[in-house]
Amino acid sequence: MRVLKWRNLSLFCLACVFLIVHQIASAITVVFKNDAEYQGTDDTFVQNGSAFSGGMSNFGKCADMEINAETRIGLIRFDVSSLNKKYVQINSVTLRLFSKNAPQNGSVSAYRLNIANSAWREGGNCGGTVLGGNRHEVTWFHLADYGGFPARPSWASETAGPTEPGIDYDEEALGSTDNLDSSENTKFDIEFDGDLNGLIDVWSLATPIPELRDRGGNPCWTADWNWAQPAPETANEGILLKGSDNTIHVFHSSEAEDQELRPQLIVTYSSTFEIIKIIRNPDTGSATIQFSSSPGEEYAIDASSDLNSWEELDDGVIGMKDKTEFVDNFLAPENKEGKLFYRVRKLE
Repeated sequence: MRVLKWRNLSLFCLACVFLIVHQIASAITVVFKNDAEYQGTDDTFVQNGSAFSGGMSNFGKCADMEINAETRIGLIRFDVSSLNKKYVQINSVTLRLFSKNAPQNGSVSAYRLNIANSAWREGGNCGGTVLGGNRHEVTWFHLADYGGFPARPSWASETAGPTEPGIDYDEEALGSTDNLDSSENTKFDIEFDGDLNGLIDVWSLATPIPELRDRGGNPCWTADWNWAQPAPETANEGILLKGSDNTIHVFHSSEAEDQELRPQLIVTYSSTFEIIKIIRNPDTGSATIQFSSSPGEEYAIDASSDLNSWEELDDGVIGMKDKTEFVDNFLAPENKEGKLFYRVRKLE
C-alpha cells in the first residue's frame, strides 16, 4: 500500500492486506496583528471606579492595557474571518502580548466572552469622563454610551461590568501564564487549550460590518445599538483578560507606537486533507473511505485498479466537521481479490 498526496488530492490503495498509513499535513502559521495591511484588532481595558473618577470611561485609545483581578479587566478581539474554510485542523492558538511593566507576581488568564456580551466596542477614549455622544465605549458603568443616570446594566449578568464567571465569560480559561517570567518589551504568550477547531470555526464566521466605524475609528462588529436588551450579537465575541490577584500587569495595546509590540493572535493550522483509513465489510465487500474534511466543502471520490484510468464514484460529497465517510458499494465488491486505489479530490 502507498499514499500519494497532492494539494487537493488524497490517494489510498485498498488491497488484500490492509495497512493504515497516517501522514501529517503541513502546517501553516498566520499572525494577526494591527499594521498597515491588517486593522482587525480591537482591544481596551475597563476600570471599576466611581462615576466621576474614570469608572465610566474606557481606555481603547490608550497605547497600553492594564490588567488585574478586580479593578482592571481587558478585552481583545481579532478578525480571523480570513481563515474560514481554509483549514482542516487547528493545531495551536497563541495570544501573544508584550509586557510593559513586567511584574513578577500573579498570573494573567484569557477567557472567552459570553456571546451576549459580544457587541462591545473599543471606543475612542483614553480615560477621563465622557457622557453621551453615542460613542459606544466599553465602560464599567456604560454611562458614556447611555448618556445619563442611572447606569443601565448591560452585561450578561445584568450587572454594570464583566463580573460573573460562567455568565459574563467562560468559567474555564482558554489559557493562563504566570507573571514571574515576564520582562519589559518581550513576548508574554498565553497558549490556548480545549476545542481549538470549534473556537476558530465560530470566530471565523464573523467579520466587522464593512464601512461601519465607531467614533474612535474602530471596526464595528454589530449594528448600532443603545443598550436595549438583548443587545445585538456577533459570532466573534472576543477574549476577556483577567489577573489572578491585584497585581497590575501593563501590556502594550494595538495602538502602541512600536508595531512590533502590538498584541498578536498566532494560529497554526493544517490545510491539506488526507484519506485516514479504509474499512472493508467482509460480508458485502463494500469499502468505507474515511477522509479528513472541512464542513461545507465539496469533494469527489474516484477509484482505479491501475492508477491510470479512473472512475468517478461521486462528485457531490459534502464535507463534515473534521472527517467524512463515503461508502463504495459499486466497485469494491467486484475487486475482492485485486487492488483498488481510491482518491479524494477537493472541488474548488
